[in-house]
Amino acid sequence: MNREKLLEKLRLTPEGAGVYLMRDMSGAVIYIGKAKNLKRRLSNYFINKVHNEKTTAMIEKIADFEYFVVKTENDALGLEANLINKHKPHYNILLKDDKSFQYIKICDDKFPYLVITRKVDKRGKYFGPYYNGIWAREVLNLIQALLRVRTCKKMPKSACLNYQIGRCSAPCENKISGEDYAKIIDNVKKFLRGESDFNAREILTQKMQIASELEQFELAIKYRTDLKFLDKLEERVITNIPRDLNLDVFGYFANASLFVASVINIRQGKMIGVQNFGFELVDEGDIEGVLENFVLQYYEKNPIREQIVAEFELENVAEILGTKVFNPKTSVKKQFLDTANANAKEYAEKSLEKIKFKTSFTSGACEELGVALGMAKVPHKIECYDISHLSGEDMVASMVVFVGGVAERKLYRKFNIKHGQGNNDFLSMREVLTRRLARIGDADVSFGAAPDLIVIDGGKGQLSAVSDLIEPHGIAVCSLAKQEEEIFLPSATESIKLSKRSFALKLLMRIRDEAHRFAITFNRSKRAVDKKRGRK
Repeated sequence: MNREKLLEKLRLTPEGAGVYLMRDMSGAVIYIGKAKNLKRRLSNYFINKVHNEKTTAMIEKIADFEYFVVKTENDALGLEANLINKHKPHYNILLKDDKSFQYIKICDDKFPYLVITRKVDKRGKYFGPYYNGIWAREVLNLIQALLRVRTCKKMPKSACLNYQIGRCSAPCENKISGEDYAKIIDNVKKFLRGESDFNAREILTQKMQIASELEQFELAIKYRTDLKFLDKLEERVITNIPRDLNLDVFGYFANASLFVASVINIRQGKMIGVQNFGFELVDEGDIEGVLENFVLQYYEKNPIREQIVAEFELENVAEILGTKVFNPKTSVKKQFLDTANANAKEYAEKSLEKIKFKTSFTSGACEELGVALGMAKVPHKIECYDISHLSGEDMVASMVVFVGGVAERKLYRKFNIKHGQGNNDFLSMREVLTRRLARIGDADVSFGAAPDLIVIDGGKGQLSAVSDLIEPHGIAVCSLAKQEEEIFLPSATESIKLSKRSFALKLLMRIRDEAHRFAITFNRSKRAVDKKRGRK
């Protein structure tokens, strides 16, 4: 759609609240935003306004836009968050790190047990998050040393080593009653909430002395390590702050091209840690909206939330998340917010080059790769395939997915090769690609959306074996040969050799190596299962 048609469409756009999607020439969604007034907001993109470099680059790629009218701004925010999560547009602020925080979970059972998890559901009781030097494993070790709580998911038939070294009370052998064990769990909850009414330091010191007297020196060293970790926990207690205070504080700093969010987590009067997230900014005119969207993405990855302190009221966020949001002008909450804002500014000033490098390493590498391969659009979603076997046996394949230059591990898939014709990598790859391409449009999140680019591990031969399957779907394809890191295209007689410094080449190598690692891991696990079942 040319500029005249875009402006004509803009004239017909309503002025109510809504969500808009920007699409490139291929129809891919490259940006999603919300607006109190759709017509005014969209006009900012197309009518005589100076933008930063990132926004200008995005506008140049807009071939069309569409919008959804909603009743309220709150509805717009919720719809925007859902659509960003679904499409993961190239120019939106996205939390690239696929890892969530660690939590300690008390699992419901006759004798409840403790586990470390990154996944949160409605069952059990969760404590955390743990990061920035206070790791869940260290906290759990300390609890075991203090309270002898069970950590095994399946109750064994006899007491294990943890009982022998005084780190479990062995409910598996009925060495403790249900009533006494329930008291232990109550104390675990108090300790994790910072409400423990027993002297942890005294207990650990006494255990260390007893172990030393019995010449159990390794055990004594463990207790000494636990005491040092207890010191670290106590150092995080903030003076003059109520011990029952739980806050997530969201500060920010923004300039014409950069947005940095700084998050301070406070649990039971302890500062768990500070995290900084830096992004190149597209939506310069709506900083409150950028912060709203960031907060929603943050809690999508880390669902355990407390009261929120932020620079804006964020009323829509409060309604969507069902939690209180404070925009304090005085009090200790204001001090925390000022600290978060100052931290964000400092991070921006000191880390601008680092942020730009990270962008070049991910989304920037995708843009560079699209140019190098002569693609009409940026390869935002890339899939790579690899075959693994041992002397022609246990043939399997892997599919790894990168979105915006970052591994999207929840979309990875494994394939068992079924053709039964021995060691034939070409035939195996054709089978895998045939099965995968047949599922475009499928409800499965891994297969439903077609990739922008498929990468094959290998040279010209591997590429030629499958390119006729892929090209009818309008999907770009290339292969990467490991020896010289040459890139092959179906239509080219000569390979493409990029500089070893090229971010595009480094991205292809990361994807190829990840597919190889994933395939080998699957092959080994398959052989281990077969061996366990008595198969040769």
